[in-house]
Amino acid sequence: MTKRRSSLTGSWSGAYRYPGDAMPETVFNALIEEVAGAFTGKIEEPNLTRAWAGPVNTALIEGARESAQLNFIKYYTGDGGMHHMVMYQGVVDDGFTRIDGAWTVPGAWSGTFFMTRDDLGEAADAEVAAEAETPR
Repeated sequence: MTKRRSSLTGSWSGAYRYPGDAMPETVFNALIEEVAGAFTGKIEEPNLTRAWAGPVNTALIEGARESAQLNFIKYYTGDGGMHHMVMYQGVVDDGFTRIDGAWTVPGAWSGTFFMTRDDLGEAADAEVAAEAETPR
């Protein structure tokens, strides 16, 4: 049994999709730090649309979570040729292991995304270690 999480803090991976598969699905890795419902982080993804500008796009995120609902903005840093922002809305599951939602570039694009926690094994290992130390 994995330890129940109560924040988004940790490593995540996922993908975002364009409407009608207009562009290829893009996978990404995210590192998030949440404190009292506010969170920041960094996302890296392969550069599938501007390969001449570099192999990786990097973005910073800022957001907030209230209960299971979350909103964040992704700001591309410019490497990989991307300089715009993307708005995200999503819902995290009860175990804080998966996020599903939608993204929007105002006036341009919209689509869907999902993220799954990468560090599930660490939570399980920590719980097993804690249980082993607890006298019965």
